[in-house]
Amino acid sequence: MISSFFSPTGALNQILPHFIARDSQVEMAEAVASVIKSKQPLVVEAETGTGKTFAYLAPALLSFDKSIGAKIIISTGSKALQEQLYIKDLPLMLKATNFTGTVTLLKGRSNYLCNERLNRFMLESKHKEKALQIELVKIKNWSLSTKTGDIAEIDDLPEDAFIIPAITSTNDNCIGRECPSFDDCFIVKARKKPWNQM
Repeated sequence: MISSFFSPTGALNQILPHFIARDSQVEMAEAVASVIKSKQPLVVEAETGTGKTFAYLAPALLSFDKSIGAKIIISTGSKALQEQLYIKDLPLMLKATNFTGTVTLLKGRSNYLCNERLNRFMLESKHKEKALQIELVKIKNWSLSTKTGDIAEIDDLPEDAFIIPAITSTNDNCIGRECPSFDDCFIVKARKKPWNQM
Protein backbone atom coordinates (compact mmCIF):
# COMPACT_ATOMS: atom_id res chain seq x y z
CA MET A 1 0.00 0.00 0.00
CA ILE A 2 2.79 2.44 0.91
CA SER A 3 4.91 1.72 -2.16
CA SER A 4 1.86 2.27 -4.40
CA PHE A 5 1.16 5.59 -2.65
CA PHE A 6 4.65 6.79 -3.68
CA SER A 7 4.56 5.21 -7.17
CA PRO A 8 4.41 7.25 -10.43
CA THR A 9 0.67 6.45 -10.63
CA GLY A 10 0.04 6.84 -6.91
CA ALA A 11 -2.00 9.36 -4.96
CA LEU A 12 0.95 11.60 -4.19
CA ASN A 13 1.84 11.93 -7.85
CA GLN A 14 -1.76 13.00 -8.56
CA ILE A 15 -1.28 15.96 -6.17
CA LEU A 16 2.34 16.71 -7.14
CA PRO A 17 2.73 15.80 -10.85
CA HIS A 18 6.54 16.23 -10.79
CA PHE A 19 7.00 14.17 -7.63
CA ILE A 20 9.62 11.43 -7.83
CA ALA A 21 9.88 9.01 -4.94
CA ARG A 22 13.32 7.99 -3.72
CA ASP A 23 14.11 4.41 -2.75
CA SER A 24 15.26 5.53 0.72
CA GLN A 25 12.00 7.47 1.18
CA VAL A 26 9.85 4.45 0.31
CA GLU A 27 12.01 2.23 2.53
CA MET A 28 11.54 4.63 5.45
CA ALA A 29 7.79 4.90 4.82
CA GLU A 30 7.45 1.10 4.77
CA ALA A 31 9.41 0.85 8.03
CA VAL A 32 7.16 3.47 9.65
CA ALA A 33 4.04 1.65 8.40
CA SER A 34 5.36 -1.62 9.81
CA VAL A 35 6.02 -0.26 13.30
CA ILE A 36 2.67 1.53 13.41
CA LYS A 37 1.00 -1.80 12.69
CA SER A 38 3.11 -3.71 15.22
CA LYS A 39 3.02 -0.85 17.78
CA GLN A 40 6.79 -0.87 18.09
CA PRO A 41 9.27 2.03 18.35
CA LEU A 42 11.46 3.06 15.44
CA VAL A 43 14.49 5.32 15.17
CA VAL A 44 15.38 6.49 11.67
CA GLU A 45 18.42 8.43 10.58
CA ALA A 46 18.25 9.64 7.00
CA GLU A 47 20.17 12.10 4.88
CA THR A 48 18.91 15.51 3.84
CA GLY A 49 16.87 15.10 0.68
CA THR A 50 15.42 11.72 1.64
CA GLY A 51 11.93 13.14 1.95
CA LYS A 52 11.54 12.17 5.58
CA THR A 53 8.44 14.31 6.20
CA PHE A 54 6.38 12.53 3.54
CA ALA A 55 7.89 9.20 4.60
CA TYR A 56 6.44 9.45 8.10
CA LEU A 57 3.29 11.45 7.32
CA ALA A 58 1.99 9.08 4.64
CA PRO A 59 1.93 5.89 6.75
CA ALA A 60 0.69 7.77 9.82
CA LEU A 61 -2.23 9.35 7.96
CA LEU A 62 -3.05 6.23 5.95
CA SER A 63 -3.15 4.03 9.06
CA PHE A 64 -5.23 6.47 11.13
CA ASP A 65 -8.40 4.97 12.61
CA LYS A 66 -10.55 7.59 14.29
CA SER A 67 -13.16 4.98 15.25
CA ILE A 68 -10.86 3.80 18.06
CA GLY A 69 -10.07 7.32 19.26
CA ALA A 70 -6.54 7.21 17.87
CA LYS A 71 -4.31 10.29 17.74
CA ILE A 72 -1.26 11.09 15.69
CA ILE A 73 1.20 13.40 17.44
CA ILE A 74 4.09 14.85 15.48
CA SER A 75 6.69 16.77 17.45
CA THR A 76 9.26 18.94 15.70
CA GLY A 77 12.64 20.15 16.89
CA SER A 78 12.22 23.71 15.65
CA LYS A 79 9.54 26.30 14.94
CA ALA A 80 10.76 26.57 11.34
CA LEU A 81 10.19 22.85 10.74
CA GLN A 82 6.84 23.02 12.53
CA GLU A 83 5.75 25.85 10.27
CA GLN A 84 6.90 24.06 7.11
CA LEU A 85 5.13 20.90 8.20
CA TYR A 86 1.85 22.54 9.17
CA ILE A 87 1.57 25.13 6.41
CA LYS A 88 3.16 23.34 3.45
CA ASP A 89 3.58 19.57 3.81
CA LEU A 90 0.60 18.53 5.91
CA PRO A 91 -2.11 20.10 3.68
CA LEU A 92 -0.65 18.25 0.67
CA MET A 93 -0.55 14.95 2.53
CA LEU A 94 -4.08 15.39 3.91
CA LYS A 95 -5.32 15.78 0.37
CA ALA A 96 -3.25 12.91 -1.03
CA THR A 97 -4.35 10.48 1.71
CA ASN A 98 -7.99 11.65 1.83
CA PHE A 99 -7.57 12.09 5.57
CA THR A 100 -10.92 12.65 7.31
CA GLY A 101 -9.81 13.42 10.85
CA THR A 102 -9.21 16.80 12.44
CA VAL A 103 -5.87 18.56 12.65
CA THR A 104 -4.55 21.05 15.17
CA LEU A 105 -1.32 22.88 15.83
CA LEU A 106 -0.14 22.97 19.42
CA LYS A 107 3.04 24.78 20.29
CA GLY A 108 4.95 24.46 23.53
CA ARG A 109 3.62 26.26 26.60
CA SER A 110 6.21 29.04 26.34
CA ASN A 111 4.65 30.17 23.04
CA TYR A 112 1.35 31.19 24.63
CA LEU A 113 0.58 34.30 26.63
CA CYS A 114 -0.29 33.76 30.28
CA ASN A 115 -2.83 36.46 31.16
CA GLU A 116 -2.17 36.10 34.87
CA ARG A 117 1.59 36.52 34.52
CA LEU A 118 1.11 39.46 32.15
CA ASN A 119 -1.16 41.24 34.63
CA ARG A 120 1.22 40.57 37.52
CA PHE A 121 4.23 41.72 35.53
CA MET A 122 2.44 44.91 34.53
CA LEU A 123 1.77 45.70 38.20
CA GLU A 124 5.38 44.99 39.14
CA SER A 125 6.72 47.08 36.24
CA LYS A 126 5.02 50.40 36.97
CA HIS A 127 8.27 52.03 38.05
CA LYS A 128 10.50 50.40 35.46
CA GLU A 129 11.94 51.83 32.26
CA LYS A 130 9.64 53.49 29.76
CA ALA A 131 10.56 51.17 26.84
CA LEU A 132 9.40 48.15 28.87
CA GLN A 133 6.14 49.87 29.78
CA ILE A 134 5.49 50.69 26.11
CA GLU A 135 6.13 47.06 25.16
CA LEU A 136 3.79 45.87 27.91
CA VAL A 137 0.98 48.18 26.76
CA LYS A 138 1.41 46.88 23.21
CA ILE A 139 1.22 43.27 24.45
CA LYS A 140 -1.77 44.02 26.68
CA ASN A 141 -3.65 45.63 23.76
CA TRP A 142 -2.85 42.62 21.57
CA SER A 143 -4.01 40.27 24.35
CA LEU A 144 -7.49 41.78 24.26
CA SER A 145 -8.02 40.83 20.61
CA THR A 146 -6.03 37.62 20.07
CA LYS A 147 -7.97 34.38 19.68
CA THR A 148 -4.96 32.09 20.11
CA GLY A 149 -2.63 33.84 22.54
CA ASP A 150 0.29 32.75 20.35
CA ILE A 151 2.96 35.35 21.06
CA ALA A 152 4.35 34.86 17.52
CA GLU A 153 1.41 37.05 16.45
CA ILE A 154 2.89 40.09 18.23
CA ASP A 155 4.48 42.36 15.64
CA ASP A 156 8.17 43.16 16.13
CA LEU A 157 8.62 40.92 19.17
CA PRO A 158 11.83 38.89 18.73
CA GLU A 159 11.71 35.20 19.63
CA ASP A 160 14.36 35.80 22.28
CA ALA A 161 12.79 38.96 23.75
CA PHE A 162 13.60 39.49 27.42
CA ILE A 163 9.91 39.92 28.24
CA ILE A 164 8.68 36.55 26.95
CA PRO A 165 9.54 34.45 30.04
CA ALA A 166 7.78 37.07 32.20
CA ILE A 167 4.48 36.81 30.28
CA THR A 168 4.41 33.06 29.59
CA SER A 169 4.20 30.16 32.01
CA THR A 170 6.17 27.00 32.65
CA ASN A 171 5.12 23.71 34.24
CA ASP A 172 6.78 24.93 37.43
CA ASN A 173 5.04 28.29 37.78
CA CYS A 174 1.61 27.50 36.30
CA ILE A 175 -0.98 27.22 39.05
CA GLY A 176 -3.49 25.39 36.86
CA ARG A 177 -7.12 25.42 37.98
CA GLU A 178 -6.24 27.68 40.91
CA CYS A 179 -5.39 30.47 38.49
CA PRO A 180 -7.88 33.39 38.43
CA SER A 181 -7.45 33.46 34.62
CA PHE A 182 -7.88 29.69 34.11
CA ASP A 183 -11.12 30.03 32.08
CA ASP A 184 -9.30 32.36 29.66
CA CYS A 185 -6.06 30.36 29.55
CA PHE A 186 -4.74 30.16 25.99
CA ILE A 187 -2.76 26.95 26.48
CA VAL A 188 -5.82 25.18 27.93
CA LYS A 189 -7.94 26.37 25.00
CA ALA A 190 -5.29 25.31 22.48
CA ARG A 191 -5.12 21.81 23.98
CA LYS A 192 -8.90 21.38 23.83
CA LYS A 193 -9.60 22.84 20.41
CA PRO A 194 -9.64 20.47 17.44
CA TRP A 195 -9.26 22.36 14.17
CA ASN A 196 -11.09 21.39 11.06
CA GLN A 197 -9.25 19.67 8.30
CA MET A 198 -7.23 22.06 6.15
